[in-house]
Amino acid sequence: MARTRRVLVWLLTALALPLSFVEAAQVTISAQYRGGGSGRFDNTTPPGGLCQYLTYTCRTRQTVSLPISFTKRSTKDAADVRDEFYVQVPSRRTIDVYHEQTGEPRQITFDWSAIHQRVTGTSLDDIPASGTNVRGGCRYVAINGQHAPAVANYLWDVTSPAAPQPCWGSVNRVPSGRVNTVEVHETSVAYQLEVPPPYRLRAGIYRGSAVYSVGPGGDFDFGNQVSGLSTNTLRVDFVLDVQHAFIFEFPPGSDRAVLEPRGGWKSWLSGRRPPQRLYRDLPFRVWSTGPFKVYKLCQYDMAGTCAIRNTDQHQVPVGISLSLPAGIQHRGQAVERVPLPTGRGAALQFEAATPALNRPGQLHFEVASAAVGEMLDHAGSTYNGMTTVVFDAEL
Repeated sequence: MARTRRVLVWLLTALALPLSFVEAAQVTISAQYRGGGSGRFDNTTPPGGLCQYLTYTCRTRQTVSLPISFTKRSTKDAADVRDEFYVQVPSRRTIDVYHEQTGEPRQITFDWSAIHQRVTGTSLDDIPASGTNVRGGCRYVAINGQHAPAVANYLWDVTSPAAPQPCWGSVNRVPSGRVNTVEVHETSVAYQLEVPPPYRLRAGIYRGSAVYSVGPGGDFDFGNQVSGLSTNTLRVDFVLDVQHAFIFEFPPGSDRAVLEPRGGWKSWLSGRRPPQRLYRDLPFRVWSTGPFKVYKLCQYDMAGTCAIRNTDQHQVPVGISLSLPAGIQHRGQAVERVPLPTGRGAALQFEAATPALNRPGQLHFEVASAAVGEMLDHAGSTYNGMTTVVFDAEL
């Protein structure tokens, strides 16, 4: 029998991209916190080009380079300011960033506060940005120029970063109506980033992004008569890296807490009234710059409270509470003898209102009066029990 082979032919069609398509540009703005006492993020974004050409202006600015270049034809004192050397930067954005493990959201605020561009032309007079005559919503800051070849690096501050207005500039000595064509080779900006206090953020990486349009009528707008624009979209990725200091340091011998009356047992042994309580306070030092949880685990559990027990299996509850230094809060309140719950599921969360570095705290252990009376009915016996107090920064 003759075999037949079925051959399926698929017609594959590729749509040609339009000539006007330009790949989206992308930059990353990053900051980190390493548990320092300042309680502030440190900028880790590579500095923008203006720091190379106008170094002294970068001392108080956070900057970044943007992959935006174009050709601009401008007319001095044109009826439409968009026909001049024109710049419009985006307005303020509120951006959500998310913890990359938990998805927990936080909000940051981002402004563009200054713009720098490296511009070339046939002469400095033909580069409108080489002048100090800046109008609209910007203020002249600096210029760095050379004649051969003609290159100008300008820096303009945005006077109202939250709601910026268009800016345009020109050279005073050039007559009205002068038409120039220049090449913008590099763009960089200064920015203002407002983030939540890092000591209120859990440790980890937070990521978010914002997308800006580039071109006529866009978020970044360079006016009319613009050609060769390198991109029509700019994506800004934000990365916040939070690593907290978290140390609880107990003195040697703190693994054993002997509960006694104030002043010891001498008063009771000499025939005076029974002690009102047995207790022990264990001091420690704490370094903490972020949120954490605390809970306890019990060798002997007595209705959610840890207990101590004698050899006759008689047991009494031990109250365990925590005091922390000012700057660490629970539900917005100071932490003073806050009772600790049993089990991770019931853990209490504590927040850093300010960083606490090498500050004192205490663990409090107490057997109340009624339970002391029961213990005295078993005079001569020893009560023991093990309690584990867990300080957990892995929220």
